[in-house]
Amino acid sequence: MSTTSLVEMTVVKVSPYLREDRPLVWLSEKNGNLPRLLPIPIGEFEAAAIRMRLENDGSIRPISYDLLASMVNSLAIRVHQVVIHNVRRSIYYARVVIEKNHTIKDIDARPSDAIALALRTGSPIYVAPALLDEVGLEPLETDLDVEHTLNRFYEFEAQISTSLNAKADSAKIRSPKRSAEAANAQRPPKEEKDELSLLQHRLQQAVICEEYEEAARLRDAIELLVSKAKR
Repeated sequence: MSTTSLVEMTVVKVSPYLREDRPLVWLSEKNGNLPRLLPIPIGEFEAAAIRMRLENDGSIRPISYDLLASMVNSLAIRVHQVVIHNVRRSIYYARVVIEKNHTIKDIDARPSDAIALALRTGSPIYVAPALLDEVGLEPLETDLDVEHTLNRFYEFEAQISTSLNAKADSAKIRSPKRSAEAANAQRPPKEEKDELSLLQHRLQQAVICEEYEEAARLRDAIELLVSKAKR
């Protein structure tokens, strides 16, 4: 498949979906007045690796994607492009197109791994037009930028989450008043919630970078913060 029949994308951001441990990587059409967005579910560690690159966060030691990029470069292999070409039952499929000695090869890959590698090798990321037509998010003409489309998605996602929580709560026998009181009692203050999210993010990066002493320190700090919130 030539690049003329593909849609070039850029990586916009990584964000949670429904739960903090269900990240999405967001791709956006590189060209066009109303670029479509493609959200792809990925794993936590892959999300951290992509986010680190987007935010230019360095690591003390190279993580697996850094190592792979270094090996590719040292072997004079060019990562020609990454192509996300299909989705079946909510599972996305990608391939990494490499070139060595003027020979092109396609390598099957998970989109998350392919994207993390592409960001480290400066390689373009493409999506098959049929896939984007099928699952891409169309922006409204009133949307000023990509963030507005993302916000619309998460407004809908909040409705899904609320609906799921309502179904779960209806299966439990409890007083609505007591449920509200219990929820308010267990809800941590906003400042503590923000600090907890920051610590969890730093812990995730420390683990993926194999900085285990820092990870242990952050784990203790998180446990202390959570225990305070429960009092």
